[in-house]
Amino acid sequence: MPAACAQPAELSGSIAENVTCEDPVNPEPVDDSENYTVHAIDPTYNYICVMPGDSKTVDVKFRNEGSETITVAPKAVNSPYSFNVLDESWITISPANVTVEPGMEQDFEVEVNVPEDAESGEYEAQIVFTDDVYSYEYEDTEYIEENTEMYVNLMTLGISVPVRPKLELQTSYISDTLEPGKEYVYEIKIKNVAGKDVTIDPEITKYDDYYECYDYCGTPYGESAFSDDIIEISAPSVIKAGEIANMTIRVPVPEDAKGTYNSIIEMNADGEENDGSVPQINLGFTVRKQTSVPYVKTFTTTTADPITITVTTDIYSTSSSIRVSPKDEEPSLETSLKCNSNPVKMNLVETTQDVSVYSDWYNFPTWSIEEGSNYQNDWTEHIETYKVSGAVGTWELTIFPRNTDSFSYTITVGDSEKKLK
Repeated sequence: MPAACAQPAELSGSIAENVTCEDPVNPEPVDDSENYTVHAIDPTYNYICVMPGDSKTVDVKFRNEGSETITVAPKAVNSPYSFNVLDESWITISPANVTVEPGMEQDFEVEVNVPEDAESGEYEAQIVFTDDVYSYEYEDTEYIEENTEMYVNLMTLGISVPVRPKLELQTSYISDTLEPGKEYVYEIKIKNVAGKDVTIDPEITKYDDYYECYDYCGTPYGESAFSDDIIEISAPSVIKAGEIANMTIRVPVPEDAKGTYNSIIEMNADGEENDGSVPQINLGFTVRKQTSVPYVKTFTTTTADPITITVTTDIYSTSSSIRVSPKDEEPSLETSLKCNSNPVKMNLVETTQDVSVYSDWYNFPTWSIEEGSNYQNDWTEHIETYKVSGAVGTWELTIFPRNTDSFSYTITVGDSEKKLK
Protein backbone atom coordinates (compact mmCIF):
# COMPACT_ATOMS: atom_id res chain seq x y z
CA MET A 1 0.00 0.00 0.00
CA PRO A 2 1.47 3.40 -0.91
CA ALA A 3 2.34 5.80 1.83
CA ALA A 4 -0.31 8.37 2.55
CA CYS A 5 0.18 11.83 3.99
CA ALA A 6 -2.22 12.35 6.88
CA GLN A 7 -4.22 15.56 7.10
CA PRO A 8 -3.00 17.75 10.01
CA ALA A 9 -4.98 17.30 13.18
CA GLU A 10 -5.48 21.04 13.50
CA LEU A 11 -5.24 23.69 10.83
CA SER A 12 -6.21 27.29 11.39
CA GLY A 13 -5.73 30.38 9.26
CA SER A 14 -1.97 30.02 9.57
CA ILE A 15 0.35 27.15 8.78
CA ALA A 16 0.07 24.08 11.01
CA GLU A 17 3.21 23.35 12.97
CA ASN A 18 2.87 19.53 13.08
CA VAL A 19 2.13 17.35 10.07
CA THR A 20 2.53 13.57 10.12
CA CYS A 21 3.38 11.78 6.94
CA GLU A 22 4.32 8.16 6.34
CA ASP A 23 6.47 9.23 3.39
CA PRO A 24 10.20 9.44 4.25
CA VAL A 25 10.40 13.03 2.97
CA ASN A 26 10.55 15.53 5.84
CA PRO A 27 8.77 18.81 5.04
CA GLU A 28 9.55 22.20 6.53
CA PRO A 29 6.68 24.73 6.76
CA VAL A 30 6.87 27.97 4.83
CA ASP A 31 5.15 31.11 6.13
CA ASP A 32 1.85 31.79 4.42
CA SER A 33 -0.39 34.68 5.25
CA GLU A 34 -3.51 33.33 3.53
CA ASN A 35 -6.32 31.95 5.67
CA TYR A 36 -8.32 28.78 5.04
CA THR A 37 -10.99 26.69 6.72
CA VAL A 38 -10.46 23.08 7.68
CA HIS A 39 -13.63 21.14 6.95
CA ALA A 40 -14.55 17.69 8.26
CA ILE A 41 -13.85 14.83 5.83
CA ASP A 42 -14.87 11.25 6.71
CA PRO A 43 -12.96 9.14 5.97
CA THR A 44 -9.73 10.95 5.26
CA TYR A 45 -8.21 7.78 3.79
CA ASN A 46 -9.61 4.83 1.87
CA TYR A 47 -7.99 1.90 0.10
CA ILE A 48 -9.64 -0.24 -2.57
CA CYS A 49 -8.68 -3.05 -4.92
CA VAL A 50 -10.12 -2.89 -8.44
CA MET A 51 -9.53 -5.39 -11.23
CA PRO A 52 -8.82 -4.06 -14.74
CA GLY A 53 -12.17 -3.55 -16.47
CA ASP A 54 -14.06 -3.31 -13.17
CA SER A 55 -15.32 -0.43 -11.05
CA LYS A 56 -15.86 0.28 -7.38
CA THR A 57 -17.62 3.08 -5.47
CA VAL A 58 -16.67 4.54 -2.10
CA ASP A 59 -18.64 6.96 0.06
CA VAL A 60 -17.24 10.06 1.73
CA LYS A 61 -18.85 12.72 3.92
CA PHE A 62 -18.05 16.43 3.84
CA ARG A 63 -19.20 18.80 6.61
CA ASN A 64 -18.95 22.58 6.28
CA GLU A 65 -17.09 23.79 9.36
CA GLY A 66 -17.06 27.42 8.23
CA SER A 67 -19.47 30.29 8.91
CA GLU A 68 -20.47 30.82 5.26
CA THR A 69 -22.31 28.81 2.64
CA ILE A 70 -19.86 27.38 0.12
CA THR A 71 -20.00 25.64 -3.22
CA VAL A 72 -18.21 22.30 -3.19
CA ALA A 73 -17.00 20.89 -6.52
CA PRO A 74 -14.78 17.87 -5.70
CA LYS A 75 -12.00 16.88 -8.07
CA ALA A 76 -9.49 14.06 -8.33
CA VAL A 77 -5.78 14.87 -8.58
CA ASN A 78 -2.69 12.72 -8.51
CA SER A 79 -1.07 12.30 -5.12
CA PRO A 80 2.57 13.37 -4.93
CA TYR A 81 3.19 10.06 -3.13
CA SER A 82 1.68 7.78 -5.79
CA PHE A 83 3.88 4.95 -7.05
CA ASN A 84 2.24 5.19 -10.48
CA VAL A 85 0.69 8.10 -12.37
CA LEU A 86 -3.07 7.85 -12.16
CA ASP A 87 -5.29 8.82 -15.07
CA GLU A 88 -7.72 11.17 -13.35
CA SER A 89 -10.45 10.20 -15.84
CA TRP A 90 -10.75 6.92 -13.92
CA ILE A 91 -12.55 8.80 -11.14
CA THR A 92 -16.06 10.25 -11.23
CA ILE A 93 -17.46 12.13 -8.23
CA SER A 94 -21.14 12.80 -7.62
CA PRO A 95 -22.67 15.18 -7.00
CA ALA A 96 -20.23 17.16 -9.13
CA ASN A 97 -21.26 20.53 -7.71
CA VAL A 98 -23.30 21.24 -4.61
CA THR A 99 -23.96 24.08 -2.16
CA VAL A 100 -23.29 23.29 1.49
CA GLU A 101 -24.50 25.55 4.29
CA PRO A 102 -22.56 26.07 7.55
CA GLY A 103 -22.71 23.03 9.84
CA MET A 104 -24.38 20.90 7.16
CA GLU A 105 -23.08 17.53 5.95
CA GLN A 106 -23.02 16.37 2.35
CA ASP A 107 -22.54 12.80 1.07
CA PHE A 108 -20.44 12.15 -2.02
CA GLU A 109 -19.88 9.02 -4.09
CA VAL A 110 -16.45 8.43 -5.62
CA GLU A 111 -16.62 5.93 -8.47
CA VAL A 112 -13.38 4.40 -9.73
CA ASN A 113 -13.46 2.81 -13.19
CA VAL A 114 -10.25 0.99 -14.12
CA PRO A 115 -9.83 0.38 -17.88
CA GLU A 116 -9.32 -3.15 -19.17
CA ASP A 117 -5.84 -2.27 -20.42
CA ALA A 118 -4.69 -0.54 -17.22
CA GLU A 119 -1.26 -1.50 -15.92
CA SER A 120 -1.27 -3.35 -12.65
CA GLY A 121 0.26 -1.62 -9.65
CA GLU A 122 -0.41 0.74 -6.76
CA TYR A 123 -1.95 4.16 -7.39
CA GLU A 124 -2.89 7.01 -5.08
CA ALA A 125 -5.26 9.89 -5.73
CA GLN A 126 -6.44 12.86 -3.72
CA ILE A 127 -10.15 13.67 -3.71
CA VAL A 128 -10.02 17.44 -3.17
CA PHE A 129 -13.12 19.27 -1.89
CA THR A 130 -11.85 22.85 -1.74
CA ASP A 131 -8.98 24.77 -3.30
CA ASP A 132 -7.49 25.67 0.11
CA VAL A 133 -3.77 24.86 0.19
CA TYR A 134 -0.75 25.25 2.41
CA SER A 135 2.88 25.15 1.30
CA TYR A 136 5.81 23.04 2.40
CA GLU A 137 9.48 23.24 1.67
CA TYR A 138 11.22 19.88 1.38
CA GLU A 139 14.88 19.22 2.03
CA ASP A 140 14.75 16.10 -0.16
CA THR A 141 13.20 16.97 -3.53
CA GLU A 142 13.88 13.65 -5.22
CA TYR A 143 10.18 12.77 -5.16
CA ILE A 144 8.42 15.95 -4.03
CA GLU A 145 9.00 19.30 -5.70
CA GLU A 146 10.28 22.12 -3.53
CA ASN A 147 7.60 24.45 -2.11
CA THR A 148 4.85 21.97 -3.00
CA GLU A 149 1.32 23.17 -2.31
CA MET A 150 -0.69 20.66 -0.28
CA TYR A 151 -4.48 20.59 -0.31
CA VAL A 152 -6.15 21.05 3.06
CA ASN A 153 -9.56 19.43 2.58
CA LEU A 154 -9.12 16.08 0.93
CA MET A 155 -9.53 12.33 1.14
CA THR A 156 -6.56 10.22 0.09
CA LEU A 157 -7.64 7.24 -2.01
CA GLY A 158 -5.30 4.28 -2.49
CA ILE A 159 -6.11 2.13 -5.51
CA SER A 160 -4.57 -1.29 -6.04
CA VAL A 161 -4.89 -2.68 -9.56
CA PRO A 162 -3.93 -6.37 -9.52
CA VAL A 163 -3.27 -8.52 -12.54
CA ARG A 164 -6.44 -10.18 -13.81
CA PRO A 165 -5.90 -13.93 -13.49
CA LYS A 166 -5.81 -16.18 -16.53
CA LEU A 167 -5.89 -19.56 -14.80
CA GLU A 168 -7.08 -21.00 -11.52
CA LEU A 169 -5.73 -24.25 -10.12
CA GLN A 170 -7.41 -26.88 -7.98
CA THR A 171 -4.37 -26.66 -5.72
CA SER A 172 -1.07 -24.81 -5.90
CA TYR A 173 1.08 -27.42 -4.19
CA ILE A 174 1.72 -31.17 -4.04
CA SER A 175 3.42 -32.39 -0.89
CA ASP A 176 3.90 -36.12 -0.40
CA THR A 177 6.12 -38.88 1.00
CA LEU A 178 7.33 -41.27 -1.70
CA GLU A 179 8.85 -44.72 -1.69
CA PRO A 180 11.76 -45.63 -3.97
CA GLY A 181 10.82 -47.84 -6.92
CA LYS A 182 7.15 -46.78 -7.00
CA GLU A 183 5.37 -44.57 -9.55
CA TYR A 184 3.10 -41.82 -8.24
CA VAL A 185 0.39 -40.22 -10.38
CA TYR A 186 -1.35 -36.95 -9.52
CA GLU A 187 -4.18 -35.14 -11.30
CA ILE A 188 -4.92 -31.43 -10.92
CA LYS A 189 -7.78 -29.49 -12.47
CA ILE A 190 -7.11 -26.18 -14.25
CA LYS A 191 -9.78 -23.59 -15.05
CA ASN A 192 -9.47 -20.88 -17.70
CA VAL A 193 -10.85 -17.64 -16.19
CA ALA A 194 -9.32 -15.27 -18.74
CA GLY A 195 -12.41 -14.94 -20.94
CA LYS A 196 -10.40 -16.13 -23.95
CA ASP A 197 -8.46 -19.23 -24.99
CA VAL A 198 -5.14 -19.68 -23.20
CA THR A 199 -2.22 -21.82 -24.35
CA ILE A 200 -0.10 -23.61 -21.77
CA ASP A 201 3.17 -25.50 -21.86
CA PRO A 202 3.82 -26.75 -18.30
CA GLU A 203 7.44 -27.42 -17.42
CA ILE A 204 9.55 -28.03 -14.36
CA THR A 205 11.49 -25.00 -13.16
CA LYS A 206 14.35 -25.16 -10.70
CA TYR A 207 13.25 -24.14 -7.24
CA ASP A 208 16.44 -22.13 -6.75
CA ASP A 209 15.41 -19.86 -9.62
CA TYR A 210 12.67 -18.49 -7.35
CA TYR A 211 13.99 -18.96 -3.85
CA GLU A 212 17.45 -19.19 -2.35
CA CYS A 213 17.42 -22.24 -0.07
CA TYR A 214 20.15 -22.26 2.55
CA ASP A 215 20.69 -24.03 5.81
CA TYR A 216 21.70 -22.34 9.05
CA CYS A 217 25.35 -22.36 8.02
CA GLY A 218 24.63 -20.32 4.92
CA THR A 219 25.36 -23.14 2.46
CA PRO A 220 22.90 -24.48 -0.14
CA TYR A 221 20.77 -27.50 0.74
CA GLY A 222 21.92 -30.95 -0.31
CA GLU A 223 21.49 -32.75 -3.59
CA SER A 224 17.97 -33.40 -4.86
CA ALA A 225 16.49 -36.87 -4.38
CA PHE A 226 16.07 -37.27 -8.15
CA SER A 227 16.41 -35.23 -11.33
CA ASP A 228 13.72 -33.03 -12.88
CA ASP A 229 13.60 -35.00 -16.12
CA ILE A 230 11.99 -38.09 -14.58
CA ILE A 231 8.75 -36.14 -14.00
CA GLU A 232 6.22 -36.42 -16.84
CA ILE A 233 3.53 -33.74 -17.26
CA SER A 234 0.52 -34.26 -19.52
CA ALA A 235 -1.90 -31.42 -20.24
CA PRO A 236 -3.80 -29.94 -23.20
CA SER A 237 -1.89 -27.27 -25.11
CA VAL A 238 -4.98 -25.03 -25.29
CA ILE A 239 -7.62 -24.45 -22.60
CA LYS A 240 -10.70 -22.76 -24.01
CA ALA A 241 -12.39 -19.86 -22.24
CA GLY A 242 -14.29 -21.12 -19.19
CA GLU A 243 -13.07 -24.69 -19.72
CA ILE A 244 -11.84 -26.96 -16.92
CA ALA A 245 -8.99 -29.24 -17.99
CA ASN A 246 -6.94 -31.93 -16.27
CA MET A 247 -3.19 -31.99 -15.87
CA THR A 248 -1.53 -35.30 -14.99
CA ILE A 249 1.83 -35.46 -13.22
CA ARG A 250 3.74 -38.78 -13.14
CA VAL A 251 6.65 -39.31 -10.77
CA PRO A 252 8.43 -42.66 -11.27
CA VAL A 253 10.76 -42.68 -8.26
CA PRO A 254 14.12 -44.33 -8.93
CA GLU A 255 15.11 -47.35 -6.80
CA ASP A 256 18.15 -45.54 -5.42
CA ALA A 257 16.38 -42.23 -4.67
CA LYS A 258 16.55 -40.76 -1.16
CA GLY A 259 16.23 -37.35 0.42
CA THR A 260 14.00 -34.47 -0.67
CA TYR A 261 12.91 -32.95 -3.97
CA ASN A 262 11.56 -29.42 -4.52
CA SER A 263 10.61 -27.69 -7.75
CA ILE A 264 7.96 -25.56 -9.42
CA ILE A 265 5.70 -26.31 -12.37
CA GLU A 266 5.54 -23.14 -14.45
CA MET A 267 2.49 -23.04 -16.75
CA ASN A 268 4.03 -20.77 -19.46
CA ALA A 269 0.60 -19.38 -20.30
CA ASP A 270 0.38 -17.84 -23.78
CA GLY A 271 4.15 -18.23 -24.10
CA GLU A 272 4.71 -15.13 -21.99
CA GLU A 273 6.68 -14.41 -18.86
CA ASN A 274 4.51 -14.85 -15.78
CA ASP A 275 3.21 -11.45 -14.68
CA GLY A 276 1.38 -12.85 -11.68
CA SER A 277 -1.78 -13.75 -13.60
CA VAL A 278 -0.95 -17.46 -13.60
CA PRO A 279 -0.37 -19.50 -10.41
CA GLN A 280 2.42 -22.04 -10.12
CA ILE A 281 2.42 -25.53 -8.64
CA ASN A 282 4.97 -26.17 -5.92
CA LEU A 283 6.24 -29.74 -5.68
CA GLY A 284 7.68 -30.94 -2.37
CA PHE A 285 8.54 -34.63 -2.01
CA THR A 286 10.32 -36.65 0.66
CA VAL A 287 11.69 -40.00 -0.52
CA ARG A 288 11.95 -42.57 2.26
CA LYS A 289 12.17 -46.36 2.42
CA GLN A 290 10.06 -48.36 4.81
CA THR A 291 12.11 -49.20 7.87
CA SER A 292 13.57 -52.70 8.09
CA VAL A 293 14.67 -52.44 11.72
CA PRO A 294 12.14 -52.65 14.59
CA TYR A 295 12.05 -50.28 17.52
CA VAL A 296 12.94 -51.88 20.87
CA LYS A 297 12.11 -50.53 24.33
CA THR A 298 13.54 -52.15 27.48
CA PHE A 299 12.01 -51.52 30.91
CA THR A 300 12.00 -53.18 34.34
CA THR A 301 9.30 -53.92 36.89
CA THR A 302 9.60 -54.54 40.62
CA THR A 303 6.05 -55.88 41.16
CA ALA A 304 3.82 -58.50 39.57
CA ASP A 305 1.06 -56.01 38.81
CA PRO A 306 -0.63 -56.37 35.40
CA ILE A 307 0.77 -54.29 32.56
CA THR A 308 -1.18 -52.25 30.03
CA ILE A 309 0.50 -51.28 26.76
CA THR A 310 -1.04 -48.83 24.29
CA VAL A 311 0.48 -48.29 20.84
CA THR A 312 -0.66 -45.51 18.55
CA THR A 313 0.14 -44.84 14.91
CA ASP A 314 -1.13 -42.16 12.60
CA ILE A 315 -1.04 -41.31 8.91
CA TYR A 316 -1.34 -37.84 7.48
CA SER A 317 -1.76 -37.44 3.73
CA THR A 318 -1.80 -33.98 2.16
CA SER A 319 -2.16 -35.32 -1.39
CA SER A 320 -4.59 -38.23 -1.03
CA SER A 321 -7.38 -36.43 -2.89
CA ILE A 322 -5.27 -35.50 -5.93
CA ARG A 323 -3.10 -38.62 -5.98
CA VAL A 324 -4.53 -41.10 -8.47
CA SER A 325 -2.15 -43.90 -7.52
CA PRO A 326 -0.96 -45.59 -5.46
CA LYS A 327 -3.62 -45.35 -2.80
CA ASP A 328 -2.56 -44.95 0.83
CA GLU A 329 -2.05 -48.24 2.64
CA GLU A 330 -3.37 -48.72 6.15
CA PRO A 331 -0.71 -48.12 8.81
CA SER A 332 0.04 -50.88 11.29
CA LEU A 333 2.38 -51.69 14.18
CA GLU A 334 3.58 -55.24 14.71
CA THR A 335 4.21 -55.61 18.43
CA SER A 336 5.80 -58.33 20.55
CA LEU A 337 6.87 -58.59 24.17
CA LYS A 338 9.43 -60.56 26.18
CA CYS A 339 10.01 -60.86 29.92
CA ASN A 340 13.40 -62.06 31.08
CA SER A 341 14.09 -63.08 27.44
CA ASN A 342 10.93 -65.25 27.28
CA PRO A 343 8.06 -64.40 24.83
CA VAL A 344 4.89 -63.09 26.50
CA LYS A 345 1.43 -63.29 24.97
CA MET A 346 -0.14 -59.86 24.46
CA ASN A 347 -3.93 -59.80 24.80
CA LEU A 348 -5.58 -57.21 22.54
CA VAL A 349 -8.41 -55.70 24.59
CA GLU A 350 -9.33 -52.59 22.60
CA THR A 351 -8.90 -51.12 19.11
CA THR A 352 -9.74 -47.47 18.36
CA GLN A 353 -9.60 -45.40 15.19
CA ASP A 354 -9.67 -41.61 15.32
CA VAL A 355 -10.30 -40.27 11.82
CA SER A 356 -10.37 -36.67 10.55
CA VAL A 357 -12.75 -36.32 7.60
CA TYR A 358 -13.38 -33.29 5.39
CA SER A 359 -15.18 -32.48 2.18
CA ASP A 360 -13.21 -31.47 -0.87
CA TRP A 361 -14.75 -28.00 -0.75
CA TYR A 362 -12.76 -27.40 2.42
CA ASN A 363 -9.47 -27.40 0.50
CA PHE A 364 -10.42 -26.93 -3.13
CA PRO A 365 -12.43 -24.34 -5.11
CA THR A 366 -16.03 -25.35 -5.70
CA TRP A 367 -15.62 -25.49 -9.48
CA SER A 368 -13.16 -28.38 -9.10
CA ILE A 369 -15.67 -30.60 -7.27
CA GLU A 370 -17.70 -32.52 -9.85
CA GLU A 371 -20.54 -34.35 -8.10
CA GLY A 372 -21.62 -33.27 -4.67
CA SER A 373 -19.20 -33.60 -1.79
CA ASN A 374 -16.27 -35.98 -2.03
CA TYR A 375 -15.17 -36.95 1.47
CA GLN A 376 -11.46 -37.32 2.19
CA ASN A 377 -9.43 -38.50 5.17
CA ASP A 378 -6.38 -36.39 5.78
CA TRP A 379 -5.48 -37.80 9.19
CA THR A 380 -6.11 -41.20 10.80
CA GLU A 381 -5.00 -42.34 14.26
CA HIS A 382 -5.03 -46.08 15.00
CA ILE A 383 -4.83 -47.12 18.67
CA GLU A 384 -4.37 -50.66 20.03
CA THR A 385 -4.47 -51.50 23.75
CA TYR A 386 -2.94 -54.72 25.15
CA LYS A 387 -2.94 -56.25 28.63
CA VAL A 388 -0.46 -58.81 29.97
CA SER A 389 0.06 -60.54 33.28
CA GLY A 390 2.73 -58.87 35.35
CA ALA A 391 5.99 -60.22 36.70
CA VAL A 392 9.16 -58.96 38.29
CA GLY A 393 11.97 -58.66 35.78
CA THR A 394 13.31 -57.04 32.63
CA TRP A 395 10.93 -56.55 29.72
CA GLU A 396 11.54 -55.93 26.05
CA LEU A 397 8.84 -54.34 23.88
CA THR A 398 9.39 -54.58 20.11
CA ILE A 399 7.42 -52.41 17.66
CA PHE A 400 7.73 -52.79 13.88
CA PRO A 401 5.94 -49.91 12.03
CA ARG A 402 4.37 -50.40 8.59
CA ASN A 403 3.14 -47.63 6.26
CA THR A 404 3.71 -44.93 8.83
CA ASP A 405 6.45 -42.45 9.66
CA SER A 406 5.68 -42.10 13.35
CA PHE A 407 4.10 -43.85 16.29
CA SER A 408 3.83 -43.56 20.05
CA TYR A 409 3.30 -45.94 22.96
CA THR A 410 2.42 -45.93 26.65
CA ILE A 411 3.34 -48.56 29.26
CA THR A 412 1.32 -48.59 32.50
CA VAL A 413 2.18 -50.92 35.36
CA GLY A 414 -0.73 -51.80 37.65
CA ASP A 415 -3.61 -49.41 38.28
CA SER A 416 -1.39 -46.47 39.10
CA GLU A 417 -1.10 -43.55 36.75
CA LYS A 418 2.66 -43.96 36.58
CA LYS A 419 3.55 -44.66 32.97
CA LEU A 420 6.77 -45.82 31.42
CA LYS A 421 7.50 -44.28 28.03
